[in-house]
Amino acid sequence: MIKIHQNNLPKGVYPVVPTPLLRNETLDLNGLRRCLDFYLSSSISGITVLGSGGELPYLTDSEQLAVVKHTHDVVVETGNSKIPVIVGVNAFGVKQAINKIEQYQGMADAIMLLFNGYYQQSFSELKQAVKAVVERSSMPVLYYHFPQVSGHFLSAKQIIEILNETGVVGIKDSALHLRSAKTVLKHCPQTAYFSGLSLLLPDLIGLGVSGAICPIGAIAPVLTAKLCKAYLIKEEQHLLAALREQLIRLLPIVSDPKNTSVKQYTLLRLAVGLPFTILKQATSPQAHTKEALRLLGIDIEPTVRQPLPSLSNSASKAIASHLRAAQLL
Repeated sequence: MIKIHQNNLPKGVYPVVPTPLLRNETLDLNGLRRCLDFYLSSSISGITVLGSGGELPYLTDSEQLAVVKHTHDVVVETGNSKIPVIVGVNAFGVKQAINKIEQYQGMADAIMLLFNGYYQQSFSELKQAVKAVVERSSMPVLYYHFPQVSGHFLSAKQIIEILNETGVVGIKDSALHLRSAKTVLKHCPQTAYFSGLSLLLPDLIGLGVSGAICPIGAIAPVLTAKLCKAYLIKEEQHLLAALREQLIRLLPIVSDPKNTSVKQYTLLRLAVGLPFTILKQATSPQAHTKEALRLLGIDIEPTVRQPLPSLSNSASKAIASHLRAAQLL
């Protein structure tokens, strides 16, 4: 029997909170507090910690727990307990995933589960592993579909099976493949479907998408929340177009700051519209996101965990230019 969890996640944008580090690469919990204050004061539906943008696989288990505890403490202390917190769980096996979930009990509202494919695995084995985690989890579970990281390039039919047969309450889809996304939404209308990029919401909003768990939301939470809300309540087209244009100008920051926003968005539209997944690897936007926040006045370093690519001087200048183009600086 499938274990049934309630989906209590409101629709909207859930910024992926970066994990600030000091220059010696140790956790900067004071910086994390400053980031959380920034997001919690915005019009967001919730937050996501220990996502890919939070350098999840590069942190030790004890550091991951420290991030979750600190986030919980800040949310409670600031009177924001009604804002849901989604926590990423990156694991190679069921036991490892359950161990983490047990540690996070009482400090998260939902789990975002990503299984890494170190060895070759069949789809049936992956599906059984997801189901095993859900059955033992004390919290609702979202399936984190990020094939460019996990190695699990699933078809729409396979994603639908996971959503319908394992007990997960929803999905964060970072595959950036619109045809698959539309098929999944058509066959799973009751699932909580979060896009991995807010700029794809215009393509999915009429199909029942719940919102976005988005790296651009980490830089511009107010703008992304406004865009999502505007689509959900069917605002006037001129307002939607203006908000989307602002966010398009930020796209290079989470991809390639040296590109123009026009070129980057053109490449994105080409990639997401193809009948097959062309994007086989994910880029690393963590240093760029942290630098953008620093330029916006949040006192954190752009330090990332080795061997993630560090920030270059040219990238910093480009990021400032993109922020100015989006009217955030």
